[in-house]
Amino acid sequence: MKARQRKPRALVLWNQVGEDEYEALAEQGPVALSWNPEQTAAEVGTVQDEIDAIVEACRKSGYVTSETNIADDFDRLSEAVRKFRPDVIVNLVEFFNDEAAQEAYVAGLFDLWRIPYTGSPPLTLLTCQRKFRTKVLLEAQGVPTPAYTIFYEPVQKPVSLPYPLIVKPAREDASGGIDVDSVVHDHAALEARVRLVLEDHQQPALVERFIDGREIHVAILGNSPPEVLPMLEFEFEAQDEDFPRPQILTYEAKWDPTSPDFYASDVQVPPRKLPRRLGNRLQKAALAAYRLTGCRDYARVDFRIDSDGEPYILEVNPNPDLAQGVGFSLCAEKSGRTFDSLVGELLAMALARGEDLTPWRGPRATRSKKKAP
Repeated sequence: MKARQRKPRALVLWNQVGEDEYEALAEQGPVALSWNPEQTAAEVGTVQDEIDAIVEACRKSGYVTSETNIADDFDRLSEAVRKFRPDVIVNLVEFFNDEAAQEAYVAGLFDLWRIPYTGSPPLTLLTCQRKFRTKVLLEAQGVPTPAYTIFYEPVQKPVSLPYPLIVKPAREDASGGIDVDSVVHDHAALEARVRLVLEDHQQPALVERFIDGREIHVAILGNSPPEVLPMLEFEFEAQDEDFPRPQILTYEAKWDPTSPDFYASDVQVPPRKLPRRLGNRLQKAALAAYRLTGCRDYARVDFRIDSDGEPYILEVNPNPDLAQGVGFSLCAEKSGRTFDSLVGELLAMALARGEDLTPWRGPRATRSKKKAP
């Protein structure tokens, strides 16, 4: 009688500390917006909703699946891996010890434990999280990125870059530290904004030429070869001539459904009226950035297009948000994939990397030593 084949085991790991603001918002019911009482805040899925959808997709792909919120706790992380003994980890951990930079250290643990996991390796995560390093790599290989400089201390003299400029924390992601005042038009505003980044974020300030034009994100899936998925464009609302605001994706635009910024743009997949030649240039540059930074399995490359139709890479995002119905998953859907099949592909790519590893890969429980009588 043929032995029954064991189902592979997938462990979904994520990190949420404290209360989920979206869950608290949902429990309140319809919330009127302070800046427009006639409108209520958009319903946004909770983090747990997103995790549940990924767990269900893993199970539909044939995996015995468990999930754990590691809650910034190393012992909790180790125990989850030791007890479940996964064949593959779905790595959704974006920070540790309240530091985004330590995202890479968690992936490094999986490598030390010899457990395959979805997404990019530690070096890529560290490189892309430090925007300055990414730009140096891209620039060295002729991949277009806006002209830039970096400040480790307050501005002492005028910069050679033409205004307007945009000032960003050099080591944040997900638009952290970016708001409408990040775009500066003169030296005094630059000096003030750089000082704010240095003091409030405790990290260098990256200053770039501000590209005032279309914003297009290019999602890439796979490794050999990587596939460019249908592109996504953020279409910004028309400028108010009396109260002009820079058309940028602020932190509030991405994450705060009570902010006006959240409603200042619409997502369009694929972009409307994108010239074929420009589309080809975006694909070529995105693939070059994907390979140069060492991305694996999936990533997103963010572009701005200037008034002359020239594309510039703003940043490379390894392991972008996998939430169902937004961003990366929308692009995958337009390629003909379902959310379940997308997750299944990511699992298969990661699991294949474990074929040459030893059968059990992970932390072991320590045995207490009995004292001699």
